Amino acid sequence: PEGVSREIFSCMQYIAAHINEPINTSDVVRFSEKSRAYLFKKFQEELGISIGAYITECRLREAKTLLRYTQKSLGEISSYLCFSSQSHFQNTFKRHTGRTPLEYRKSNNT
Repeated sequence: PEGVSREIFSCMQYIAAHINEPINTSDVVRFSEKSRAYLFKKFQEELGISIGAYITECRLREAKTLLRYTQKSLGEISSYLCFSSQSHFQNTFKRHTGRTPLEYRKSNNT
């Protein structure tokens, strides 16, 4: 994408490829082989959000796809995307989208 360096794009691809694993910012820093401070600064400059926020954004994007195109339960989705609990998944989803996962599923399957 325009305005995104190769190293940040590589990190974005790493996150996307491991979204259903319990990755965190330390894993991305280790993958990049850059210093934590450098990578955090570059992420913020180029994407306007932190690494952790980007990981959450990717998980929620995947959750929306699963809610829309599968019949997986909320428990299955939260577990697949490595949320600590179904409750944490539901709260995070609502905080970011303004709707519960079930409200999202109903509005996109009618």
